Amino acid sequence: MNTLAQMISGAFPDGPRCLRTPDEVSVGRTGRRRKLWELPHAYHCALIGTCLPVPEMRKLAPHSGYDVSKMTDYSLHTVVVGYCEERSALTEAIGRFLDKRHAQAIARLAPAKSVAQVAFAWREALAAGEDIPGALWAAWTHPATDDELGREIHGDIHMLSHQVGTRLRADLRQLEQSRREAQALRQELGALQRSAADERRNHAAELAALRAELDQNRQRAAHAAALERELAAAARERKDHAALQQRATMLAARAEALDEWNSANARRAAQLEIELQQARMALAAAQATPTAIGGAPECGRDCPPGPPLEGRCVLCVGGRSGLVDGYRKLVEQRGGRFLHHDGGQEVNLHRIDAAIASADAVVCQTACVSHAAYWRLKDACKKQGKPCVFVQSPGVGSFARSLAALSKAAPTDQIIRVSV
Repeated sequence: MNTLAQMISGAFPDGPRCLRTPDEVSVGRTGRRRKLWELPHAYHCALIGTCLPVPEMRKLAPHSGYDVSKMTDYSLHTVVVGYCEERSALTEAIGRFLDKRHAQAIARLAPAKSVAQVAFAWREALAAGEDIPGALWAAWTHPATDDELGREIHGDIHMLSHQVGTRLRADLRQLEQSRREAQALRQELGALQRSAADERRNHAAELAALRAELDQNRQRAAHAAALERELAAAARERKDHAALQQRATMLAARAEALDEWNSANARRAAQLEIELQQARMALAAAQATPTAIGGAPECGRDCPPGPPLEGRCVLCVGGRSGLVDGYRKLVEQRGGRFLHHDGGQEVNLHRIDAAIASADAVVCQTACVSHAAYWRLKDACKKQGKPCVFVQSPGVGSFARSLAALSKAAPTDQIIRVSV
């Protein structure tokens, strides 16, 4: 190996140096793994190309003494393969590197004790397609590997290189196709991204418009809610106003009724004042005149004796409570029976019907009874056919004149009125 041409010619399997006889390439069995330079030189090209990466080869090549910085990968490969035929610093460095790099594969084949076991392990690794460089280095350097298995492995690697080249070319074509498709996809992606950006801008504008419309709708809803509250408040105020108007009407009617009541009370007070004067005058006359029969005072000219009642029952409705005894004495002096009803002031108004039914005649003090008692009394007398005298003044003299009017009345007279 004195010239570069000799190295190149020895690196190729088709060169004359590769055409050795089996005796020339056979290696003795020593029970240890074979070294790189102990392998047939025909295997070195495939071994270096398969197991030693080019970057590592450039790191180890300076051991040869050559300046490999300007060599091509192919020239460097040729030089290294040429050195593998002999033991040198370069081949020892390559062997140490390959042992370290493929330690796991060497450990997997270490238990193999026969050619068949090594062949099985090699075929298994070849079929799996995993760690072919490690399996190749471990199988070729294994102590049990013979020449026949070595040639078989060399053929497998030779065919694998063709297959790899074919697959590589197909992969390159596929890669180029993939690059073109990737370029088309990138262009399509760019178009889609631009379209998506436009869509996002349009969506953003639509969203902004929708938000503005939503804000307007919320403002309208708030305004409508405020109007509904105002409307409800107005309805309540209208209802309250109607209630107040009704109450005002009721209060006005009540005030009018109270005015009438006050006027009636004023008239009644005036009448009571007159009756009080009459009572005082009657008391003074009674004190100056001897008492009449039964101890009742004489009525004088205001209380004429009048005709007898001949046992008739007289019902007095109303009148002053302080004059009831005087009414009673006038009736009894004339031989009649006396009944009294206060006109609904204290005695139940419903009892007036039974009282009228028990009487033969009725004297009603109109100024001392309620309107309900007045009309009830009038209807009852009309229904029962009882004569009734209506007198305005509740005095004793007016009651005496009422009794006289009853005595003088015709049997068909029912309603008799006596003026004060």
